[in-house]
Amino acid sequence: MEEYKVGEVFQFGRIKLRCVEVSGNSCTGCFLRDLIDCESCVGECFCAKRSDHKNVVFVEVTEEDNGKI
Repeated sequence: MEEYKVGEVFQFGRIKLRCVEVSGNSCTGCFLRDLIDCESCVGECFCAKRSDHKNVVFVEVTEEDNGKI
């Protein structure tokens, strides 16, 4: 699976998610944190497994954020 780039917004079912860089390798703040096999849905989030070597989480894009894509 291809990985989403930092800042990239994508459709995930009926919602939009944004790939956001974070410090550390925690799932805190990630919309998908409770999904068991999330990397099979959206790609890797752990820096050691990403081509850009960045830790990321996926956050929901609200209507207020939608214009800031």
